[in-house]
Amino acid sequence: MIRDLFDPVEGIGLSMLRQPIGPSDHVTRPYSFVRRWPDRRLRSLQFGPEEQRILPMLKAAQAASLRGMERGVEQENGRQNARQGAGPTVVRTAIRTAARAATRDAAPQQRQGLRIIASPWSAPWWMKTNLSVLGRRWAWPHRVGRLRRSYYDAYARYLAAFVRLYRDRGLDVFGLTPVNEPDNAQAIWPSMAMSPEEQAVFIADYLAPRLRAEGLGEINIMCWDHNYSTGRYPDGAFVKRLYAHDDALRAVAGSAWHYYGGASSTMSRIHECWPSKGIWVTEASGGDWGPRNWEAALLRMSSRVIAMLRNWAQCVVLWNVALDTSGGPDYYYLRHDRQHSQNRGLLTVDRANGAVTKNADYYVIGHFGRFVPVGSQCVGSAASRDMPDVQHVAFLTPSNHLVLVVNNGDAAPCRIAVQAEGELWPVELPPRSLSTLVWER
Repeated sequence: MIRDLFDPVEGIGLSMLRQPIGPSDHVTRPYSFVRRWPDRRLRSLQFGPEEQRILPMLKAAQAASLRGMERGVEQENGRQNARQGAGPTVVRTAIRTAARAATRDAAPQQRQGLRIIASPWSAPWWMKTNLSVLGRRWAWPHRVGRLRRSYYDAYARYLAAFVRLYRDRGLDVFGLTPVNEPDNAQAIWPSMAMSPEEQAVFIADYLAPRLRAEGLGEINIMCWDHNYSTGRYPDGAFVKRLYAHDDALRAVAGSAWHYYGGASSTMSRIHECWPSKGIWVTEASGGDWGPRNWEAALLRMSSRVIAMLRNWAQCVVLWNVALDTSGGPDYYYLRHDRQHSQNRGLLTVDRANGAVTKNADYYVIGHFGRFVPVGSQCVGSAASRDMPDVQHVAFLTPSNHLVLVVNNGDAAPCRIAVQAEGELWPVELPPRSLSTLVWER
């Protein structure tokens, strides 16, 4: 599984992961990194579960990514002259067969290895107003848990300690968000409410100074980490209000987004107002609550990912990487909802026999992860005629390759001509398919 996910030559080359800080909604049991309370100085902080189970897997993923990069560069160096002036290599996922016509004639893999965005679902329970790691408790169903102002400093130390743990183990923590989905704190799994004003103060006065003091000032602080629109904050209102605070605006690298509500065009409107701030999609997933068949799931997710990237997203992280046949581990869903999560990962693992199924989302992200290395730039692409069932996005890679990812949602084949820099290549898109075209400039 590690090779299939992270190796950019033999797998799909995932280069960015989102790792929970503490328990998320997908855990086998509740746990905490802080053994005593209240422990403002975090003297009882222990990362046992993380060090025993998570970090070894991340190190293996990092090693697979780096090994694949080395092989990819070696293969590419041997092919440069042979491919000069040739037309595009085409890689397709034909939905009806779920077959990928994979080719090694792809853009060279010149990446910097696996990078991580760290996100907490909640502060430790004793730092919160409802005295629970959950968003709400059955005893106080209308009381949503928030971070107590008196614990802002302790929470900043807590987040910095987690980042330091990863850095000390040789893992690249690229970004950090203050909390996952701050407008979804009514959930009966780990969650925590934060208003834009609370988050602005926490970032500017506590988190950013603490990271600098710990020698971690280069970490990209990402605000929000929630949907394009939510009930309280439609059309990016949370980010707009936080950016109105000058100190917070200076402290953040940009904003993080999820795709479960609203439109991806919200990110473009944020970019138009603050073009120097980054935009990252940190969570998108599939599940039984969405399209259940392979065909519809691939078309839906590929269309969404293309739209994200056309609206200034600098990365797209799908959540989760792997779940079992019931959408687990899902302790909190079973405990409080009396049902399984219904979520679906890139891979599905059958606990009974160990069989691994590659889901549609795996192939979608592979069309990007394998051929669009870190450092690529999204470039303009446009159709000369109206093609409502065709979506596309193009990139220029650091090795001077052009990459075009295009899907065809129509039940009939679609013939297109790809024109770039004076060259013209006819391409036929199979019915209901996703294709990646790669060529050297």
